[in-house]
Amino acid sequence: MRVPAFAAIVALSLPLAVAACGSGDVSVTNASPEEVAAKVDAAGGARFNPGEWETTVETVSIDIPGLEGRMKDEMTKLMLQQKQVGKNCVTPEQAKSPPAEVLAQSKGRCTYETFNMAGGKIDGTLVCDADTGKMTMKISGTFSDDDFAIDNEMETTMPGGARTMKIKAKTTGKRVGDCPGTKA
Repeated sequence: MRVPAFAAIVALSLPLAVAACGSGDVSVTNASPEEVAAKVDAAGGARFNPGEWETTVETVSIDIPGLEGRMKDEMTKLMLQQKQVGKNCVTPEQAKSPPAEVLAQSKGRCTYETFNMAGGKIDGTLVCDADTGKMTMKISGTFSDDDFAIDNEMETTMPGGARTMKIKAKTTGKRVGDCPGTKA
C-alpha cells in the first residue's frame, strides 16, 4: 500500500473521530463506516464547535519488510519527516455529521470491527480489503468541543500474506477561531 493510500484511510477515519464529539455513547461491531456515521448522528451527532480547524497528521513509526540498508534508512527518514498540517472551515451544517463523500471513499471495502465512543474517548478497529492487500487500522484517542487527539496504528498485509507493513501516526485537531471572512 502506498503512503497516499494511508492518507486516504486516515481521512476516512477522521470525520468519524471528529463527529464522535456528540454527547451520546456509541458502541457497534461489524459495521460499515456509513452505519457508524448514522449511529453517531442518532446519538446526537457532533457537538464540536464549527469554525476554522487545524489538523495535523504525523507519522510516528514505520516498518516496511523487505527494505534493507540505505533504502530503509531513506524511506524511514522521509516518512518520519512528513507532517501534514491543514486548515479547513467547518460550517454548522458540516459539523452535524461526517461528509458523505468521504465515507463513500471506502466503496464498501471497509468495516469497523469495533467502534466505541463514550465520555470523551474513542476507540475502534477499521478493516479494509483492497487490491493491494488487507489493511487494519486501530484508532484510539480523546475529543472535546474544541480539539481531538487520535493515535492510528495501521497494518497492511501484502497480497499472499507474506509481509506486513506497519505505520503508526498521530492525528490532532483544534479549533483555531472563526472561519475567515465570517463575523463572530
